[in-house]
Parts: sequence; C-alpha cells; structure tokens
Amino acid sequence: MMRSVLKFAAVSILPMFAVVVSAGPAAAAPVYFEPAHIDGGPGCSGKVTAEVSASQGQQAREFADFHDSSARVTVNFARDAASDPFGSLSAAPGGGNNCSIPVTVTMRNLGTGASKTETRSTQYDGHYGWNVAFFTLEGSGQVAVQVSTNPTPNELIIDVPAPY
Repeated sequence: MMRSVLKFAAVSILPMFAVVVSAGPAAAAPVYFEPAHIDGGPGCSGKVTAEVSASQGQQAREFADFHDSSARVTVNFARDAASDPFGSLSAAPGGGNNCSIPVTVTMRNLGTGASKTETRSTQYDGHYGWNVAFFTLEGSGQVAVQVSTNPTPNELIIDVPAPY
C-alpha cells in the first residue's frame, strides 16, 4: 500500500503591511520670477531668469550636525544668440568675451524680521548655465524675495519649512 504525502502551500492569514520609508524631507516647490530681457552692453544682452527655492534643514543628531532651513535664490543669465555668434565657446573663462550682469536680491523673513540685501554679478558656471549667481537667507518661515533684474512680479513669497 502506498502512502501519499499531502502537499499544500500554507498561506498566512495575517494581514500584510507595507513599510514606507521616508527618503528625507520634501522641499517646497520652487517659485519663479518672470524672465526679463537685459542689455548689459555690447555683446552682452540676453535673458535673466530667477528662481526661489526652499530647503529644509535638519536637527542635530548623534552622527549629524545641525543644518538650518534656508531660502535660496538662483539668478541665471543666458546671452542672446545674436550677441554671442560663437556660442558658449566664447563665454569660457578667460575667453575675453565674458560679460556679467549685476543683480541685487533682497530677502526678508516675514516672521522673524531677518533680512538681507546683497549685490553680486553673475559668474560663468558650466553646470548651471552661461552665468549664474546664488543668494541664501537662513531660517524657516515665510520669506519675501525681490530681484532687481526681474521686476515682474515685484515680490515672491515662499514658505521655508522648519528643520526636521
């Protein structure tokens, strides 16, 4: 007589849970000023764009330093093709045909009253574009930003989250 072995698959009747792991804090979506056309002199006319972004800082932990939240303004200048007949090769550092655009940025934290006004000229940076300038104001809360090269709108407000 042959005995048969009963084979079956055991299925757990316990509910299954998905584990969701946060990849870190989400930053607020950037806000943009209207692009503006700038004439910076002979061979130096083009479009200036300005972006305001917020980054959330982190509290100090056992193996981490404290990083404050901040608002960052990125101002980018791209020359018109007519004023740059040789393309970006003429814009290389030391190329002799560089131009830079002065930019004044005012940032004001509406909650704390902290403010900063800085003037910088755009600098050549192959990664971000033709010419770029960065401005930063540390601290969380609502931050109002004005950019001299991009007058429309007059001011943008971004929410900067508190450190996590």
